[in-house]
Amino acid sequence: MTHGRGKLGKPVESVSRLCHSQDMPQKPDPLWARWGAELALLRSRAGMTQTDLGRRALLSKSAISSFELGTRTPKVHHAEKLDNALSTDGTLVRLWRNLHKQRQVPDWFLDALMLERSSREIRQYQSILVPGLLQTPDYARTLIRLREPQATDEHVAQLVKGRIGRLPEITPRKPLLWFVVDEIVIKRVVGTPKTMAEQARHIASLVDDGTIRFQVLRETGLHPGICAPFRIMTLHESKAVLCQEKAIGDEVVDDPVKVNKIATLFGAMQAEALSVGESLALLREQQKEFEQ
Repeated sequence: MTHGRGKLGKPVESVSRLCHSQDMPQKPDPLWARWGAELALLRSRAGMTQTDLGRRALLSKSAISSFELGTRTPKVHHAEKLDNALSTDGTLVRLWRNLHKQRQVPDWFLDALMLERSSREIRQYQSILVPGLLQTPDYARTLIRLREPQATDEHVAQLVKGRIGRLPEITPRKPLLWFVVDEIVIKRVVGTPKTMAEQARHIASLVDDGTIRFQVLRETGLHPGICAPFRIMTLHESKAVLCQEKAIGDEVVDDPVKVNKIATLFGAMQAEALSVGESLALLREQQKEFEQ
């Protein structure tokens, strides 16, 4: 996995770097290095060495090492064996299938996916659009079509499937998912009123079942959210990174001072926003308006 760079040009610690640092003569495949990073992370959490895992999965230590480095392409049956050995309930198989289908997805987006899957907490502020994790198929399809008008139906369908599949990938681990959005996010029509009604219903159901916490910043003039959208993702051992949205790709920052500064800002937004219950009531009110 390559390393991104922060605003000041400082290399950003990638997920794969957190997991391994072995030398291999072969050149890693960037796509499968991401799968290998997840494997290494799961192995580390299980307290196993590469040798231990190889014995359980009936694979050699060198095979485990090359998978983790991305110098060997895993097959689906390898993912199945390793999921069984690590008792990870199909995590590696699902990731293998997603990566296998997403070769056309930009590298920066795959990096964001890996961070999401490794996070214990995701706190996100969005000032313009419904956060990607919460989007319905119709909402996502409308946005993708607007951004890529020349894309084939197959490519659009692939991107939609990848986007709406992100939340089901991370919810089994029950991370804390907390969203704060500007009021315009739930009022602006993206697509059709029917699309927006379905979108509001979907978010409300996620709040109802406890999957997410969702708050709305009312349009009352100045508030702490006068800034670009961002996500704060807390990884293992309380390590957190900041993803700031750009026109093309995310800028990832791991400087603790900067991350803490934005975390404080997010807390101020939570305090200014409507409560979760009040936000839910507003969502349902908007849903009814769109349904009329």
